[in-house]
Amino acid sequence: MNLWLLVAILIEGMGILGVLAVWRTQRTDGAFVVGFNTMLLVTGVYVWRAGPLDPRKIALLVMVVVYLLHMNSLLLFQRRQTALPKLDTHLPPFQKYILPFMLTNAVGWGYCLPFYFAARRTGPLNWLDYAAFGVYVVGTVIHIGSDYQKARFKARPDTKGKLLDTGFWALCRHPNYFGDFLTYIAFALIGGSVWGWISPLLNFLQYLFDAIPKNEKWAAARYGEAWERYVRRTRKFIPFIF
Repeated sequence: MNLWLLVAILIEGMGILGVLAVWRTQRTDGAFVVGFNTMLLVTGVYVWRAGPLDPRKIALLVMVVVYLLHMNSLLLFQRRQTALPKLDTHLPPFQKYILPFMLTNAVGWGYCLPFYFAARRTGPLNWLDYAAFGVYVVGTVIHIGSDYQKARFKARPDTKGKLLDTGFWALCRHPNYFGDFLTYIAFALIGGSVWGWISPLLNFLQYLFDAIPKNEKWAAARYGEAWERYVRRTRKFIPFIF
């Protein structure tokens, strides 16, 4: 079967699965779980069709699996620490059924684009691969670390209604998003193609124009003056710069 036809079948099939999950639960959890895990299927197809395993392909699979382990842990076991409950409340019903296809297609075609090129790179590991590994480690530490700090903070009885502004959250207002963005930069680096940079660009735009504005609106309504003070002293997304 043609590679792109196979990828399309997987992506749209996962989209259908996501719609069924939303219909069954009436929540957006299933849409995000199916959407993100489309990444593993598409990466697996790219690696499988590119020939025998080599260190680069193995490293790519490890990067994707570690990333998805964290994302699945958040979505399945820590949903209250995410924006999912708010989406369930604010998202119109018809958009909940469109969401799975939006996510599977964005992930499958856009976010996974560097993996197509990475799987087809030949030769030993070089400076580009090591740069990708370094950025990936930094991004993963910030991503997982900030989510862990947030979960620990919210679990304490004395923090109810209070704003987390220490640790990674003192660097910027959305360190978990920043860590995630660095992960996609790592994916683009290991891809070794200018086209692979579409992936972190999509990630950046999604955060800048969708996720961050929504979260900041909800935070402003919840924390009021404390949030305003936090905004005045803390960068929005990229520490020290943006």
